[in-house]
Amino acid sequence: MLLVVLAHSCADDLANYQPTLKWGVVNSIVIVTEIAVPLFFMISGAMVLNSKKTYDLKYLFKHRLVRVVVPFLLWSVVSAYLARAMSGPVDMKDFSNTLLMMYHKPVLIAYWFMYPLIALYLLSPFLKAIADKIDDKMLMYLLILWVIIDIALPTLTTTTPKNIGVYFNSFDLGRVVVSKDIGYFFIGYRISKIDKHSLKLNMNILIAAVLMAINILISFISLKPNLQFLNAIANINTPIIAALVFMLFKRFETSYGKGFARVIELIAPLTYGVYLVHGLSIQFVMKYYVNANFLYVFVLATVLSLLVILILSKIPVVKRLFT
Repeated sequence: MLLVVLAHSCADDLANYQPTLKWGVVNSIVIVTEIAVPLFFMISGAMVLNSKKTYDLKYLFKHRLVRVVVPFLLWSVVSAYLARAMSGPVDMKDFSNTLLMMYHKPVLIAYWFMYPLIALYLLSPFLKAIADKIDDKMLMYLLILWVIIDIALPTLTTTTPKNIGVYFNSFDLGRVVVSKDIGYFFIGYRISKIDKHSLKLNMNILIAAVLMAINILISFISLKPNLQFLNAIANINTPIIAALVFMLFKRFETSYGKGFARVIELIAPLTYGVYLVHGLSIQFVMKYYVNANFLYVFVLATVLSLLVILILSKIPVVKRLFT
């Protein structure tokens, strides 16, 4: 949650490229935050694919999807309106058209995450059937296919010159089974099965730090058009880093201090609501705190989002609809 808010708080500074120390710091921070979405999918995979309720279609459509889709739809309407209201008079025709197009185009860029997540929820009974039957060898085979087809080849297609990239472009119908985010779902599920005492803490941290440093270095080197193909390496590193971070937190499972655990228990139920409202919070902060440093934007937007969702979560009917 925090990494997602941080990434979007840096968006304006990142877009305004200048060869300055500040831009370099922002760029490095954004590279670090790239593990946020993979972690979200891994957590979802670990929770959903380990639940016996996942086979229950009634539970899927009456509870699991409702809890995700209803707040998403309501916040989409609110966000589409308020985002325009903060920028000036609302064009109702444009507002209405945005809502009508919402089935395939998010009203805020940050909401893109919901579309693959909902798709994975719809597929979850099938994915659980696979997870329950597949062995480690077959899972590794699936993940290798996923890395090649949905990470490496698309990156090479978009980052190499067109006369070269065309040879890496796969035919869409050939990607029916493997999707960009299914791999994270299964990685999260598999890591959840690992005995935490078998995890090597120091090695996890070292490998994750080295790969992250490589990704940050590539992000600067690949500013040169003829070296953008190096992003393929960075994109392959990202799920590995996210998996190592996931394992790092699993290693400390049940070992957190009581104070820290209470904070997490308070914040955890608010994370989905914070994700849905943080785009508006960032826009609000930037509107009334012009030229704010990205760190100020991040802190203020996070606090504002948490307060809004905390207050809404205390109102019985509103809690179910918006959080």
